[in-house]
Amino acid sequence: MHAKRISSGHYIYRGYEIRKYAAEGLLGKARYIWEAVDEYNCGFAHTSTLGGCKKQIDKELDKPNK
Repeated sequence: MHAKRISSGHYIYRGYEIRKYAAEGLLGKARYIWEAVDEYNCGFAHTSTLGGCKKQIDKELDKPNK
């Protein structure tokens, strides 16, 4: 499944917004951090790549509800 590009560094994937930010040394040598935001505007799925962020969203959505 593809993420829909809204603007530079801003995507929608499976109903979640994904945004790119400057890493500023937070993830090792990564230049950027990709963050997904849920319906409550809380950030999760922090990775150094868009693909990694998408995988974390898929993993979260595939969890059985408890």
